[in-house]
Amino acid sequence: MILLIDSYDSFSHNLCRLIQDNTHQEVITIFNDTFAPAEYEAAFQNWIRHFDYIVVGPGPGHPEDAADVGIIRYIFQYFSEHPQEAVPVLGVCLGFQSLCHEFGNKVERLANIKHGQIYEMRTQPCELFPEGTNSFPSVRYHSLHVNKDSLNDAIVPLAVCSEPDGTEVLMAGRHRSMPLYGVQYHPELICSEEGDALVRNFSAIAASYNARMRPGLKQDQVHLSLKDKAMARSRAVHDDWLVPSGVFKSGTVPRVVYKEFCFSQKDTKPIDVCEYLSTQGTDFVFLNSAADPGDWSIIGLPLENESEIITHSIDTPDVVKVLKYKSPDSVTQPIKSIMKFVASRMEDRYVSRKDLEAQLGARQGTPLPFFGGYMGLFSYEEGKHLVTKDMEPICDQGTPDTKLVFIERFILFSRKTQQWLLVSIRQHDDEEEKCLQLITDLTQVHPDLRIDINSVHSKVKDYCRPEDQDIEYTFPDREIYKKQFELCQEYLHSGDSYELCLTTQLKIKLPSYLDPWLIYKILALRKNPSPYLCFMNFDDCVLLSSSPERFLSWRDGDKQPNKKMAELRPIKGTVKNNESTTLEDATRILRTPKEMGENLMIVDLIRHDLQTFTDSVVVDALMAIEEYKTVYQMVTVIQGLLPDVGYKGIDILQLSLPPGSMTGAPKKRSVELLQKIEALQPTMNSSGRRGIYSGVAGYWSITDDADWSVIIRSMVHYKSDRENNDEYGIWRIGAGGAITVLSDEQGEWDEMQLKLHSTLQTFI
Repeated sequence: MILLIDSYDSFSHNLCRLIQDNTHQEVITIFNDTFAPAEYEAAFQNWIRHFDYIVVGPGPGHPEDAADVGIIRYIFQYFSEHPQEAVPVLGVCLGFQSLCHEFGNKVERLANIKHGQIYEMRTQPCELFPEGTNSFPSVRYHSLHVNKDSLNDAIVPLAVCSEPDGTEVLMAGRHRSMPLYGVQYHPELICSEEGDALVRNFSAIAASYNARMRPGLKQDQVHLSLKDKAMARSRAVHDDWLVPSGVFKSGTVPRVVYKEFCFSQKDTKPIDVCEYLSTQGTDFVFLNSAADPGDWSIIGLPLENESEIITHSIDTPDVVKVLKYKSPDSVTQPIKSIMKFVASRMEDRYVSRKDLEAQLGARQGTPLPFFGGYMGLFSYEEGKHLVTKDMEPICDQGTPDTKLVFIERFILFSRKTQQWLLVSIRQHDDEEEKCLQLITDLTQVHPDLRIDINSVHSKVKDYCRPEDQDIEYTFPDREIYKKQFELCQEYLHSGDSYELCLTTQLKIKLPSYLDPWLIYKILALRKNPSPYLCFMNFDDCVLLSSSPERFLSWRDGDKQPNKKMAELRPIKGTVKNNESTTLEDATRILRTPKEMGENLMIVDLIRHDLQTFTDSVVVDALMAIEEYKTVYQMVTVIQGLLPDVGYKGIDILQLSLPPGSMTGAPKKRSVELLQKIEALQPTMNSSGRRGIYSGVAGYWSITDDADWSVIIRSMVHYKSDRENNDEYGIWRIGAGGAITVLSDEQGEWDEMQLKLHSTLQTFI
């Protein structure tokens, strides 16, 4: 049995999987603060010393800071005082630095910090590395290092790498007499080689030592007690399963109204249908896949006084409001967490895809993405690690952080097959008649639904009255941004983060008479078509998004339909798409150490998140360059096959929020730092609250299939925003970029401005 001590890193589950795959032993993970200082001695004597060996993982911070390393310091100090009781240890990054520090070596800042960059590890012949191998590539993530030139005789160097100027940096070492080893690089990452060999070789070292020095090693008595302690702490950090059994049981299969129809004008698009619905006063929620890799568009049709609306605010985190669409009456009830509440509602409504498709029989062709269910959004603050207590509200009546509507009648359109469908699971006797009437209205009564593009103005101000033509904008402060950038650099250099996704917002003051649908049409038709466009106009908030980034989807696996395949598509790296920039140009610009380092960080962070739930994680595409109308972006695709019984897709959503591409890593420390840094901008909430921006929007079908996009390239309006008045309302546009040690302040400011203007061009 192996103990892994996690220092709240965002790659620890990758390390755990690497150990399990190569040892086939159980790995118990605890955090470095699972035990309080007063418990260290008892924890070591009763549990920790009985493991085959200990792996001390990476994490943010410095070995000198007790809060950053917790019990790790005690363990090494105990071995120093009682070498005859030493347990084999393998330290990684912070773990290696802690080993060296506790045996008298100084840990200092690197002259040239490396985060997410691949270097050649040059090794000494020794039992830790593969026989016959004297070098291999691996990924470095460290701001701090142990100076090789001042190393004392307690630590024997085993590997180095060379900087461009010829300076050698210590990459591995061992204690001169005890079985304490460590590596500075990250063997668990996707672009690191020889990680398997490292674990197998260290396991052999530990086994040999244990046979000689610890022949009476017994683990039976400590197994359950420590495992229970570790799991209790894990639940306190991550929450336990949202669905306690790990299973949704198929309920009563609803009678499905399933109508395929077509338009005489073959180029009719979903936005044309929504335009018609708008003219008829029919409300809708619109997920519009207007570009690759998106396919299905969904037009949800909420029904007045019928469709369920769920509203949650972190301003009142322990309650949720449930009401019927456009009904003044609502019910407020206590909850433990909003995700658990939504999961419980879906559990009651779940129907297996197999049962639904059996009802449809031969009529059902291409598998549908959605059979009814929730459409809506979760804000950034619904994610983990945010300090939400006493956070300043954006709205007087409670800021909407979760907004979901349960859709029973909806229109689907596939870009790939050009298939139109009207589907309903509404259980009313007249439902088929109503669906047929809607199809008749769409295809026969009003056969030409296409929007005349010339009738859509190119900018919002053209819809304003003459006296309102000068739209008021409040932009981020340039000088404050410089201070924010410098703060990010300090935290990156101090070892507190590898990458910080610094975001900011601008505010736009618009006349209250403007219809949000007019703004959306400009965004979608004139400016920025994208794979994950959406239009959501709720009672208390409006989201207009042209996101290019899928956050998370889960659906039936292609090869194993009884299992769900979870997929994340993080984007890092952006280049403007214009007449002078080709795909080849963008590829050359984005294939740089900085951009590739950013992408590698989020790839390994997502692998870490998925490893919590499944043994089957693959990177389907690594750092591919994709072209969109206004930008080129670097995209990676990570997939994980969920087991038949156990965690569900909603568990992944809960653990992964907020999106790692919008935070940085290590995630917990980065989120905490960003909240303070972003609060400095006057256009931001004074408590650093991002709100809906950089949350997620999408759907969750009753078949337990879902697709969520990251809310970027978006405009958000809160209808009870504290800055609104009777004549004007505030709209917010957010943008940001990953700050790394390779970042240039002017370059990051320019990239942030580019992202702001990709949405702002709707107005100017």
